[in-house]
Amino acid sequence: MSGTPLNKIPEERIFALVERLEVRGPRYTSYPTVPSWKDDRPVESYGSALAELASRKRPIAIYVHLPFCRRRCLYCGCNSYVTSDANRMNGYADSLLREIERVAEHLPSSVKHYQLHLGGGTPTHYSPELLQRILERVIAVFPGETRAEHSIEVDPRITASEHLRVLQAQGFQRISVGLQDLSPAVQRAVQREYSPNQLQNFIELSRQYGFTSINIDLIYGLPKQTHDSWKQTLNAIAKLRPDRIACFGYAHLPERLKHQAAIRSEDLPSPNERLGMMLDAQRLFADAGYVSIGMDHFALPDDDLAMAQRAGRVWRNFMGYTTSHGMELLGLGCSAISEFESLFVQNAVSPERYAELLSGGSWAIQRGHQLNYDDRVRKHIINHLMCNLDIRIPPDVEELDNELAESLNAAMDSLRGYVDEGLLIEYDSGYTVTPLGQLFVRNLAMPFDRYLEQQHGVYFSQTV
Repeated sequence: MSGTPLNKIPEERIFALVERLEVRGPRYTSYPTVPSWKDDRPVESYGSALAELASRKRPIAIYVHLPFCRRRCLYCGCNSYVTSDANRMNGYADSLLREIERVAEHLPSSVKHYQLHLGGGTPTHYSPELLQRILERVIAVFPGETRAEHSIEVDPRITASEHLRVLQAQGFQRISVGLQDLSPAVQRAVQREYSPNQLQNFIELSRQYGFTSINIDLIYGLPKQTHDSWKQTLNAIAKLRPDRIACFGYAHLPERLKHQAAIRSEDLPSPNERLGMMLDAQRLFADAGYVSIGMDHFALPDDDLAMAQRAGRVWRNFMGYTTSHGMELLGLGCSAISEFESLFVQNAVSPERYAELLSGGSWAIQRGHQLNYDDRVRKHIINHLMCNLDIRIPPDVEELDNELAESLNAAMDSLRGYVDEGLLIEYDSGYTVTPLGQLFVRNLAMPFDRYLEQQHGVYFSQTV
């Protein structure tokens, strides 16, 4: 990536650009984005996709969703349910194991995983014994490749040594710590209280149990956050030297997420304060030696993700940024999404509906989308932009689909104005995104989205 470093650009210029260019738009964790999918439960397509996956015999990624939490964090936008009801949690585990066995009937043991990720909810809200039972079955049914990557999202407040021992035994190396902010006032406002000493102790304990990659999640734009308190958090995290940092903007959507109504709008930072917080993170982590990945991640220079970006092979799926370009993803559990070469499917969102479908002998699928050639080309362009900060049209498109080529060339032409703004640098066959343009990657992706104009009723978050 070339262009003027972000810390050399006057804030006034950045603020003026954001005020003029910011709109609401998709985050592009997938393309086509989920709101454009249908609700017709493509059961037959899913079976065919599994058969094709088996025939390819390539390593896959696996995502397992464990949706339960001890307590609701008010900022949360995940599919999660607050409960400590052992019967409900055990019943869900039984349904999950039923889905695993059913999928295994369609995939030979020669299909192995290269990545395994547990998310939620809070996976470590389960007892160590039940977590071990789930993991042992997943890994037995879908064996891991040599040096397979195993990762998990945790709430450090409820993750005990016994959990870490189980994870160590199952080959987990990466742990993502959901911190969000270190300010006591902010933590109280979002109902996630955790002290700096507890965080440092947890990181040290995780290292002792063999975790070689520690990720810390942060959120800017939370209630009660100030410029000074946020910089204190950033400095404290930089001193801890986690291997990766995710720094997301809070999406305040109380119309869709009812628990967010408990957050008062007047307690939220202003748009300019929020933008200043994002810029503070970009600058401070760059000064601390971190490499900026995509639009919201940072990694140490020797981390696999930073090395993958230098080689232009970072990819993005529903588990986040990954070093494995184009790897197919098998999602297990309620609301989990599978991403095959030509098909997206999502399981039923509620644990009860998920269990009901599986008990009836069906797949747990709620909706999906079959990708045609147009979808696959646009998906590649958008993903390559979001991950590797480069925009180009695949060379064979014009030969295979003249109408698509015309549409994509028009989208490329529409980006030329961003060259003058300093967001892009044009070269012979495309554009390189500058450090300034990296703030606007969602804007840059939107001209390639042919479904966007059809999504009038969808309430997207701000692009910056």
